[in-house]
Amino acid sequence: MSQGRDESGRFEQTVTEQEILKVFDYEDDPVLTAPEVAEGVRRFGKQITSEGIRSRLEQMADKGLVSRKKLGARAVGWWAEVAPELDAETADRVDARKESDEWAEL
Repeated sequence: MSQGRDESGRFEQTVTEQEILKVFDYEDDPVLTAPEVAEGVRRFGKQITSEGIRSRLEQMADKGLVSRKKLGARAVGWWAEVAPELDAETADRVDARKESDEWAEL
């Protein structure tokens, strides 16, 4: 599957940082390899290669969103340093629960 290009001819990013961070949230293991993250993103219906994820993870590491550690001669483990942002609908539901008596009962 090919990606679209923007007006300057560069590939458009179709996988957001939030979608990548969600993969870490959904997996049982907190440390993942780039191919594992790519597979997780594909489960969301997005297409990206392991090389594409590796590049995005490097960019996200520069921003402090993820960290990495070399695990062997060629393996690198990645983990999220921040949680993904809630979508607007979920954030509204959380805020509504906080304002209700229901939150105090939890």
